[in-house]
Amino acid sequence: MQEHDMSWVRTEMALAQPAPPTERGAYAWVRKNLIGSVGDTILTVLAIAIVVWVLPQIINWAFINAVWTGPDRTVCTTASQGGIQPDGWTGACWAFVNAKFGQFMFGTYPIEERWRPILVAILFVALLVPMLIPRVPRKGLNALLLFVALPVVAFVLLVGGVFGLPHVET
Repeated sequence: MQEHDMSWVRTEMALAQPAPPTERGAYAWVRKNLIGSVGDTILTVLAIAIVVWVLPQIINWAFINAVWTGPDRTVCTTASQGGIQPDGWTGACWAFVNAKFGQFMFGTYPIEERWRPILVAILFVALLVPMLIPRVPRKGLNALLLFVALPVVAFVLLVGGVFGLPHVET
């Protein structure tokens, strides 16, 4: 009886094969994360139903029934409230938002001094962005400026009372 060695050893690596289409891309992500189990499927269907029910109402209120311009509050109030809209009307009052935008952004900060909070915001963004970009050098110096110097500069600019800046009550 003669023995034959039937083993075979590959001498080079096999070429990598792409994953099956059902295991990659958006389809695989949806299958794994949204419909991976009965509970996930129920929650996904429930979330879609809520979005389908709520989103049209939000769009209707925020855009379709909204008042975009107007001289005073009567354009956004119903007849029973002393306005021009029919009773039962609901909608966003963007005219009010536009008229009060400065107050929403700056509160009671004096109009002639609003350049100061704007400058503080610009300095904050200018110091924050380099911290968020990995390849920007000198992170230590940037962090020192952002976390130590900027709060002092912001306090001086916003409160005033020094360097000829008028004092602003907070």
